[in-house]
Amino acid sequence: MAMKWKEYEKEILKYFQQAYPKTRISFDQSVLGRYSKVERQIDILIEGDIAGYKIRVVVDCKLFSRKIDVKQVESFSSMVKDVGGHQGVLITSKGYSKAAINRAFYGDDKIELDIINFDELHEYQGLKAFPYIGKFAVITPAPFGWVLDLKDRINSFATLHQRGISLKQARKSNEWMYMQFWKLKVPDFDINHLIENQNNKIQAYDPQVSFEYDSSTQRSDGCDTRVRIAHLHDDPYIEATGFIQFDSVIFFIVLHTPKELLDKNLRKLKFLLESAIPCTIEFNNHAVIEQALEEVTTIKDLQSRAEKYFQVGTWYEEMDDHVNSFSNFKLAIECFPEHYSLLKEVIGKALSFNFNNEAYIYGRMLFHLGPKNPTTLNDLIDIFFENEAPRDLINLFKELTSEHDDPEILGNINFHFSLLYLNLGELKPASDRMQTAKALFEKVLPREHQVFNAISEFQHLLSSTNHN
Repeated sequence: MAMKWKEYEKEILKYFQQAYPKTRISFDQSVLGRYSKVERQIDILIEGDIAGYKIRVVVDCKLFSRKIDVKQVESFSSMVKDVGGHQGVLITSKGYSKAAINRAFYGDDKIELDIINFDELHEYQGLKAFPYIGKFAVITPAPFGWVLDLKDRINSFATLHQRGISLKQARKSNEWMYMQFWKLKVPDFDINHLIENQNNKIQAYDPQVSFEYDSSTQRSDGCDTRVRIAHLHDDPYIEATGFIQFDSVIFFIVLHTPKELLDKNLRKLKFLLESAIPCTIEFNNHAVIEQALEEVTTIKDLQSRAEKYFQVGTWYEEMDDHVNSFSNFKLAIECFPEHYSLLKEVIGKALSFNFNNEAYIYGRMLFHLGPKNPTTLNDLIDIFFENEAPRDLINLFKELTSEHDDPEILGNINFHFSLLYLNLGELKPASDRMQTAKALFEKVLPREHQVFNAISEFQHLLSSTNHN
C-alpha cells in the first residue's frame, strides 16, 4: 500500500527532529515572503543556532510520480530566498535528474540546496561517524549536504565530502575533509604546541604560507577549540583545521576548500567542532579474533593474509593487550614485508606501545623500500613526531647516513635530517644538514631539479627565522 501524503511528511519530520535535536522544528508553516509579500507554505521549518550561526532550513516534501527536474529546483530556490532561508532540502519519492542535482549543488546562490530520495533519508545527515583511538571515541554527524565516508580514507579515521560524489572527485575539486587524533603523551603538551608543530611543517614546504586563527567556536563542555586557516602561496584552495582538546586526546578535522567557498565550508567545519560528542568504549573481541585466526591459514594471497593479521592485532589493541597485538603486527610484516602502508602503521603502533626497538627496525625497513624517495623519509618524520619520539629518529638517520655512499641517498637523508632539526627548533644543525644535502645533490642531479628550489626556499626560511 502506497504511503499517504501526511504519513510521508510526518516520517520526514520525525527524522529531522532526531537530526537537529537543539533546534526549533515546525510542521506545515506559513511564512510571509520578503519579496512576494504573500504567504508561502513550508512543509518543515528548522530554526536555531548551530556552531555560532543562525540557521533557517526549509524542507519541502515532494510525493511525486516523476523525477524532480531543474525547473522545480529553480522554483524551490526562489521560495527559500523569499522566506529568508539559508539552506533548503527537497525530498522526493521518485529521484531527480542529473541536471537538477547539479543545479542544487553548483548554483551560485548564497543559500545551500540539496535533494534526496525518501528511501535514502537515513543515509543523509543522520549518518554519523564513530572514529576512535584506543578506548576514546568521538561521535560526529555529517554537515549539511555532505556524507561521512568510512570506506575511502587517506591516512585518517574518516573523510567527509559532498553527498553524491566520490572521495576521488571531491579531492580533484579540492573540497573535502578528514578526521585525525593526536594522543597527549607528554606533560604540558597542548593544543597550542600541536598547532605550532604543524605550522612548522607547513612552513618547511611553503615558506610563504600565512595563518589566521578563529576562536569563536564555543563548546558546551568547555573544551578548548580552535580553527587555524592556512593560506597557501599560489594555491587555489585553502586548508582550515579545527581542533578540540579533550582530556587525553586532541581531535582535529582538516578542511580543504576552494577560496570562494571558504565561508560556507568553514560553517560546516565549525558545526562538526561544536557537535562532536566524546565517549569511552569497551571491547571484547575474542570471538572475532578466534574466527579470523582460523580464516587466515586458508588465505593464499600474502597481502590479504598480512592485512588479516594486522586486523587481528588491531582487535587485540582495542582490548589493551599490546603483547598479542604486536605479535600479530609482526606476523603481518613477515607475510608481506614490502607492504608500505602496513609498515607505516606498525611503526606507529610500536612507538605508541613504547616498543621503540621494534619501531627502529621497521623504520629501517620502510626506508629501504625507497631510499631515494623523499616521501619515505617524510613519512618517518611524521610518524615519529606524532608519537613524540623525534630523538629516536635522529639516531636512525645517523645510522642510515653512515651506511650509505650513494650521493642521492645521502642527500635525501640529510635533506630530511634538516627538516627534522627544524621541527625541533634546532636551527644550526638544520642549516648544516641542508648545506650537506645541497652539495650531495649537486653531484648527481641537474641544476634545474625541483629539489634545489626547495633547498633555496628552506634556506630563505632559516635566514628569516634567524633574523627574527
